[in-house]
Amino acid sequence: MSLALFRVSLKLSQWAIVGWIAFLFLYGLFVVYVYPFASHAEGLQQFLKSLPEPMLRSFGLSQGAIDDLLREGGFTFNGWLVTRYFGLWPIILGIYAFTNGSGLVAREAERGTIELLFSHPLPRHQLVTSKLAAFLTTLALMVASSLAGIFVGSLFVEHVEVGWGSLLMTLVAGSMLVGAIMAYSTLLSCLVLDPRRTMAIAGGVMAASYILNFLLPSLESLAWMARLSLFYYYQPYDVLLHGGFPITGALVYGGVTAVCLALAIVVFNRRKALL
Repeated sequence: MSLALFRVSLKLSQWAIVGWIAFLFLYGLFVVYVYPFASHAEGLQQFLKSLPEPMLRSFGLSQGAIDDLLREGGFTFNGWLVTRYFGLWPIILGIYAFTNGSGLVAREAERGTIELLFSHPLPRHQLVTSKLAAFLTTLALMVASSLAGIFVGSLFVEHVEVGWGSLLMTLVAGSMLVGAIMAYSTLLSCLVLDPRRTMAIAGGVMAASYILNFLLPSLESLAWMARLSLFYYYQPYDVLLHGGFPITGALVYGGVTAVCLALAIVVFNRRKALL
């Protein structure tokens, strides 16, 4: 990794990073702050209770899980976070991941700045690893911002017990999913070398993965295909409410990330023409 390129990558994206961090902080604060006012909304409760079992499986839930989410006539705090926060969190950050990964190499090739970079004694793989390190640093800041938003929001809510360990583990599980999205987007960036085309393909893959995970569990004969979706292995309900570490998800996301990044470096190193 090139420390200079790592610093430049962070500096060039500093205002975008600040904007994302601020958004995630305010998003977490808002979701927690409205909990006392919206958690007893009968419409939301009836909606969950009325969903058939196949549809609940699309959300990673079951009829038994509804009892954990809804107690004493309303959502539990963890149940509220699962349904109103952690369901969207990896999608929001997934958008950042595929837009960032799509331009990781392709944007440099499009601008012509990659020739300037390689006019210095810089191994090709260091361009990829340095920018990935900048992304991981940004992702860590986003996780910290999300935790901070939930913490500040909880100061305004009485009689709420927050399991910070389970909360952090849920964010880590979501981060592993986001990392896998970044990894395949980086591979596509090295293959296509066109940021707009790469972004369209990477975004389409993410959307298709989410839709497959949402629809296929309700189709008994095709339910097994949901395992092909990255979102299938993201189960915030199990992690946050039961405190179990998502071992299967970690293995799948770690494998996808490692393979895609290794292939990205191999493809990029073997590129003879970048323009």
